[in-house]
Amino acid sequence: MAINVNKLLEAGCKVKIFMANWFALTSYSVSLRKVIDVCSYNTEMWRTAGMRLDEVELVRSSDEISRDLHRYWPLALKVARSTNLSEVTECILSSKDTRPYYDEPKSLFSHEVFGTCMHSAAILSRDEADVWLLDVGQRASNKVAERYREREAAMREDPHRPVVALFHGVLPSLLEYPEIEMFGDPRWAIYMEDTEWEVGRAMRKAFCPPGTVEGNPCLEYIRQIIFPLFGKFEVVCEDGGDRTFLSMEELAADYESGALQAADVKRALEKAINAALQPVRDHFSFASNRPMKRR
Repeated sequence: MAINVNKLLEAGCKVKIFMANWFALTSYSVSLRKVIDVCSYNTEMWRTAGMRLDEVELVRSSDEISRDLHRYWPLALKVARSTNLSEVTECILSSKDTRPYYDEPKSLFSHEVFGTCMHSAAILSRDEADVWLLDVGQRASNKVAERYREREAAMREDPHRPVVALFHGVLPSLLEYPEIEMFGDPRWAIYMEDTEWEVGRAMRKAFCPPGTVEGNPCLEYIRQIIFPLFGKFEVVCEDGGDRTFLSMEELAADYESGALQAADVKRALEKAINAALQPVRDHFSFASNRPMKRR
């Protein structure tokens, strides 16, 4: 999130972050006050991760929608009426993030359909937005919004303004066989709150097939996170000949040829991830040398 927002700012974009606190209430049985607290926590997390927040406008969906009630809710109902259940179900199931789970979801909860229509209406009601930056779980809302706009344009025989969306890259599961691993095994990913011990645990388990670049989750972490953050990737080799890579292409070529060993890459990735997370630990006073209890 921090990396991609900074890229947009560098490209000259004016960035507004839409904190979807109302939409969270469709999924969790908590108060709006609690959700707003979580929004504040996310904001601090982005700040410590390096996002240039002083150049970003933060808005809460509860505030934005409350100021535009007479437009938003009729639009949300219209989206729901014009989208049949099979269509919205297909959009949601094809967009679900299933990386931490056994298999593909087979059914939905009603709040998922309701929340998707609400989010789609929010996208459609923000006329000032030229481009949306969304995560993998929001692809369904984008699809429903785009199909709604296409239908409305066809009825009016008028060219429609497309819903333009960019999506965050999806980091793969670190596990070799996530479909047969323990359900919800936390080692499938690196979390922003992870301690050094937890990062090390995940890296020891991480799948990093020697000489294989395609489908290698460790190399994807390096490509999507480490190079954008640091501009380089430093590897200390057990047999000497330490290397500093300045591009993903250079790293991939050495790894594919066998000049770079999987064990060396995993150790270097663990060190780089800990360097990226250390400002977060310092800011939130997380311990860096002991496991944390998860709720």
